[in-house]
Amino acid sequence: MMIKTYIGILVVFLTSAVYGGESVVVQYDCIPNYANWGGVTAEYKKETGVKVPPDMKGSSQAMAALETEQANPQADCAYYSGAIGYQAAKKGLHQPYSPKGFEKIPTDLKDPNGLWWTVHTGYIAILVNRSALKGKPIPKSFADLLKEDYKGMIAYDDPTWGGTGFTFVYGINAVLGGSSDLRVGFDYLKKLDANILSYPRESVYNDLLRGEIPIWINVDGNGLKAKYVDGAPIETVIAEEGTITMPLVMGMAKGAPHPEETKKYLDWLTSDTAQKFMAESFFRPVMSVELPAKLKSGFLPDPAYAKTKVLPLSEMSAKADEVKKRWTDEIRGMGR
Repeated sequence: MMIKTYIGILVVFLTSAVYGGESVVVQYDCIPNYANWGGVTAEYKKETGVKVPPDMKGSSQAMAALETEQANPQADCAYYSGAIGYQAAKKGLHQPYSPKGFEKIPTDLKDPNGLWWTVHTGYIAILVNRSALKGKPIPKSFADLLKEDYKGMIAYDDPTWGGTGFTFVYGINAVLGGSSDLRVGFDYLKKLDANILSYPRESVYNDLLRGEIPIWINVDGNGLKAKYVDGAPIETVIAEEGTITMPLVMGMAKGAPHPEETKKYLDWLTSDTAQKFMAESFFRPVMSVELPAKLKSGFLPDPAYAKTKVLPLSEMSAKADEVKKRWTDEIRGMGR
């Protein structure tokens, strides 16, 4: 017991040293240009003086780090796609905490004991840099992406790194009408591989802006932010076959080195201020907040999402390891 106490004190001391004595909350998966985490954390520091440093892990990497560090926790909290956050909680990597306004979060978007909860929602979309297409038509469907026109133009995140990539890899099967064996989805992914430029293991948002990746299968908010905030020639396409909803969730890490500061931060993330900052990247707030008319007009209209699949996080989580291994063996194993 004394050894664990000593290690805990040492972690807090070292963290303070690394950040120059500033008060800090360490959030795994805090990528600045995803869901406006850069703007969110800058506002939090402005309001409170507490630093939440950037962290470039994707959801799966964040979960793996928490698992590796269980004996000596480094993170206070983590952000994930819903299924990976659910899985992390099932692995015992979180401690219960219900932030302010927890009762207002829909039941299916939180763990009843506060092991995870949604902060906003996105949808899988086809993000297209029009200039980089060099005159080719904008794809309107997942079927279009198989056309030879788009050879070497398409990327989606490695699902063993990020939760958005996992949500696509798992969910495409349901969008295409597949059954529980996921064969339809994996058959599609094998065909798509012929047109793939890369399976990134880092954020390639800036690559999309520059046209180095012409087509990125990712979350709708990233495409809308690229167009309306960063002024890039990006079209956000909800595929004709449909899409998958993706709750984005938070969990408080078990053994968080800065528990009291972390609770204050998690409380703030459900506030109107934080929810509006997240919405500036066109992720849909989990809380009912009034957004400026100009911002609201940038979101895609509701009919675009008419064919949305809402997949149970419990089922996605239960199959996550199997799906990631199968993807590694059958898709990445094809030689890319």
